[in-house]
Amino acid sequence: MRRLTAPLAAAMLCLAGNAQIAHASASDEFRAGNWAAVVRDGHAENTPDSLILAGRAQLSIAGYQTADKASAMAIIAAAEADFDKALARAPGNVEAQLQKAVAIAYRAQLARGIGLAKDVRRRFEAIRAANPNNSLVWGALGGWHGGAVATVGSFLAGTVLGAKKSEMERCYAQALRLAPGLPSTRTFFAITLLDLDPANSARAAGLLKGIETLPAEDGFEAMMKQQGIELAASIARGNAASAQATARRLKAFSRLG
Repeated sequence: MRRLTAPLAAAMLCLAGNAQIAHASASDEFRAGNWAAVVRDGHAENTPDSLILAGRAQLSIAGYQTADKASAMAIIAAAEADFDKALARAPGNVEAQLQKAVAIAYRAQLARGIGLAKDVRRRFEAIRAANPNNSLVWGALGGWHGGAVATVGSFLAGTVLGAKKSEMERCYAQALRLAPGLPSTRTFFAITLLDLDPANSARAAGLLKGIETLPAEDGFEAMMKQQGIELAASIARGNAASAQATARRLKAFSRLG
């Protein structure tokens, strides 16, 4: 965390202490999943780390709590502005780079923008090349390939975007190898599999087995863990079509209809 400076040592200590309190508050609120409070406290602290938290909270609000497309787009734009501010101060911050790409992916999804979707892939691949052990970027690329195929079909996804089921499988598999205990990776993979085909319900169930025992390190992981538990229960009822409907309802922006 970057510290504020002042001419006097006492002032420096005071300001640093205040920044730590604000940052701890934003972090605590993020761990609790209190998204509006994260945005407020993150902006008040105004550091790269706190701005990333604020942006991530806004993406969660846009994707999972917003029912109006115009409102969702405005919230995504605000999140993207926070990531831009963080990157202006810390250009090498990998989390800011990744979350910026996620924000663009959200815009691409809502606007159905082919150019934006291609830009997202390039960004994810650049981050992966520089950070091959980052499980989140591998999972993001798996979601990009799988989501593209699920949205427009294998042929168009492949010819227009270069998206492939095989790349989805490879990327998610690597994400799981790097971070097998992360609830979000398992839940996103299971949702993607069911979104593609209800016949994937057995594989999705395998991914979600024991998810209730996995630790959730923050509010986002807790939300994904709960989604995984809900999806696993739906699969267990034995109706593959219903399980697919549940998976699609759990996706970001499903409230938009």
